[in-house]
Amino acid sequence: MALGSCYTCIKYLMFAFNFIYWLSGCAILGVGIWLRVDESAAEFMSKTSKIDIIYTLAYVLMVIGFLIMLIGFLGCCGAVRESQCLLATFFIFLFIIFAILLGFGIWAAVAKDSFKDYTKDMLKDGVNKYYMDKKQAAFIDSVQNFFSCCGHTQGNMDYEFVGSVPQSCHRDSYNKPCSSAFYSWIESKLVIIAGIAIGFAIKMLLGMIFSMLLCCAIRDQVA
Repeated sequence: MALGSCYTCIKYLMFAFNFIYWLSGCAILGVGIWLRVDESAAEFMSKTSKIDIIYTLAYVLMVIGFLIMLIGFLGCCGAVRESQCLLATFFIFLFIIFAILLGFGIWAAVAKDSFKDYTKDMLKDGVNKYYMDKKQAAFIDSVQNFFSCCGHTQGNMDYEFVGSVPQSCHRDSYNKPCSSAFYSWIESKLVIIAGIAIGFAIKMLLGMIFSMLLCCAIRDQVA
C-alpha cells in the first residue's frame, strides 16, 4: 500500500534502524562470547567457582544478542511488508528486551560497590584457607601471579597468622594487596557491559517510537 511521503520516510528509517539492531545483536553476542572465552576470566574460572558471575553475564549477553538479532530481522520484515501484526509483535518483543537491558545496565552500574566488598571477602577467605584448601590455594596463586600482588588488603602481612608467604607472592609485590587490583578488573568488565546495555536500550526506545508511528500510519491507510 502507498503511504504518505512522511511515513514512507519513517518506513525506510524503520528498516535502517532494524538493520542496525541486527548488527547490534551481533555485537552483544560477540561481547558475550568474548567474556566467555576471555583468557583472564578463563584462567580464574579454571581455578575457582567463586567468580562464575563473569560466565553468567556472558551467557546472558549471548542470549540477549541472539534475541535482538531475531527481533531486528522481524522489524525489517514488518517495515518492508507494512504488516501491522509484525510491527506490533516487534514492538512487544522490543519492549521486553528494552526493559531487560535497561534493568541489567542499571544493576551493573549500581552493583559495583557491593562487588568491592564481595571481592575483599572472597580474597580474605582464600588467604585464610590457603594451607587448608587446595582449591583456595590455587585460586589465590592465580590471582597473585596474574596481578603481581600479595594477600588481600595488607600484602604479605595477611599471611602472618596463616603460615609462610607463598611463592606466588613475589618480593616486589609484598606491599601490593590484591583486593584493589582484582576489584578493578571486575569493575572494568561491569562498566563495559553497563555502557553497552544502556546504549542499546536507548536505541530500542527510538525503534519502538518508529514502529508505533508506522503501525498507526498503516492503520489509517486501511481505514
